[in-house]
Amino acid sequence: MYQICGCKKVDERSYSSDTSIKSISVRFVGTERYYQGEITDDQITFEVPIYASDVGELVENDLSRMELVASLPVGTVIESGLEGIRDLTQPATIRVVAAGGDSKEYQITVKKTGMNYTVGLLEFGVTKLNGTLEYQSTQVAPYQDGDRIIIEVPNTSKEPLDLTKLQVRIKLQPTCSISPNINGTIADFTEPMVIQVTDGKGTLRTHTIEIRPTKFNKTKFTQLWFRSIEDLGLTRTNIRSFALAENHFYIGEFEDWSLGKIHSFNTENGQATGKIDQPTTFATQISGDSNGNMAITTKNEFGKGYEFWRFGETNNNYDKLFTFVSWDPLNIEQFGINKTTITGNIRSGKAYIYTTMPNGQYYSWELNNGVPVSSVPKVVKYDVLKTGGSWDIALVKRANTTGDSDLYISWYNDGANENDGKGSRFEIQEPSGATYQLNPKSHGYKILAYDVFTVQSDTFVAMLTQGKQATSEARLVVFEITDKSKLSLMPGQTGYEDLKVFESGPLGISTDFTSGDLHAKVKGFQVDIFVGLSAISNQSASNAGIRKYRMDYLVE
Repeated sequence: MYQICGCKKVDERSYSSDTSIKSISVRFVGTERYYQGEITDDQITFEVPIYASDVGELVENDLSRMELVASLPVGTVIESGLEGIRDLTQPATIRVVAAGGDSKEYQITVKKTGMNYTVGLLEFGVTKLNGTLEYQSTQVAPYQDGDRIIIEVPNTSKEPLDLTKLQVRIKLQPTCSISPNINGTIADFTEPMVIQVTDGKGTLRTHTIEIRPTKFNKTKFTQLWFRSIEDLGLTRTNIRSFALAENHFYIGEFEDWSLGKIHSFNTENGQATGKIDQPTTFATQISGDSNGNMAITTKNEFGKGYEFWRFGETNNNYDKLFTFVSWDPLNIEQFGINKTTITGNIRSGKAYIYTTMPNGQYYSWELNNGVPVSSVPKVVKYDVLKTGGSWDIALVKRANTTGDSDLYISWYNDGANENDGKGSRFEIQEPSGATYQLNPKSHGYKILAYDVFTVQSDTFVAMLTQGKQATSEARLVVFEITDKSKLSLMPGQTGYEDLKVFESGPLGISTDFTSGDLHAKVKGFQVDIFVGLSAISNQSASNAGIRKYRMDYLVE
């Protein structure tokens, strides 16, 4: 389509020789917005925002279906007209003919604009022919020029690896390009492949893709995000505990003599969703059960006693389950200052609550439909030959609510150095009394937190661990503990690779060994692992926050 500006009749005795285009615009077929062209001599350039600059969402991308409209001098026409749909994926030429017969050709070029995409390559994945799993490098974008991107692909009897026939999937940032463009093709990776990626600003990066055959690993780990204390909107960098529900996790910024706030966050993205007041003073820990119920417990100071308050993920009305005070016959001096765990549903059916105190003892309550079976807890003094009769911090958790459940126990005794025989231990205690201890050479000097979970009959423990020294970095370590006899294995021994399935990179320095928390939630064949890290000193404050990892359980 085109339009002629002006209504004056052309003077037949004086024909115009003006071949200029006054203005010209372009739009995508079926849309209402026109984009103005820039005219320089015989060049017409359109900048079309393919992607919205604020959110990066696709606006339009089909340059083969565009319409033009132009404003011309009186009596001037465009040869063959502008009506119809034009393909402007490549530069096109139009010819302008003036009333007097003079003509001029213009070249039209459409440029994609929008966000300044500078990363280029986002993902490079391969799939075996007839396979169901895609494999990618553990190294994540951004990739630097010259990077060698290594992708490990299992070579198994069920799905043997043929390096000559791998399906390729490539994900690029918008407006970026790759050469050779093998996305969606079957490619040969017998030898490493060199690719070149050009980003949205024209920067060229060269990468080498190498496929390495490996044995089958049933787990794959990815860090999805990290939210710092600043991102979370918190004021303190010591996350002593957090509770994990179905759609939210909760962090308490507790006050002793007044009511502090409990902050709620979305589990998918870590974004804040609200705040509520803590139910009582001297609250010290927040924990959760298996059904979305939360619990707040107190520390026994100034006669407060140990209180257990509960509320739901969608209901913030508190109710107090029980209280034990320091003058109780149990003489529970610092009762509850350590970790409290819950197994089961604290409102319905059967549930168990465990908490510890520094004298090497732990306490447990059995609940039936939300009511304690006994008015006093069960008291257990743990093996003094192992613990020395005390521990600086400890955590006890029941595997399930059946009568033959295992117990998971970890403790920490502060010592002088890494090799003093103290530090942390993790044990599994069977109902028969048989005990299995994870070799302490498998984890750091401190176990700050752990959680145990089961996927398809395989049991795992995820730990937040750290060395003894002030410069030691915390790490997430995951072990498969289905076969308890393997817990005693040392690094380097045969079968150890089946015991220790993951260790993260350094997460930062936690300067408070009593803080930090970790919780896992199983969703079918995926497990989301949330890690909360504290940092007291200003130098390491940026390390504090919540990280979300995902474990994919793979079936050969």
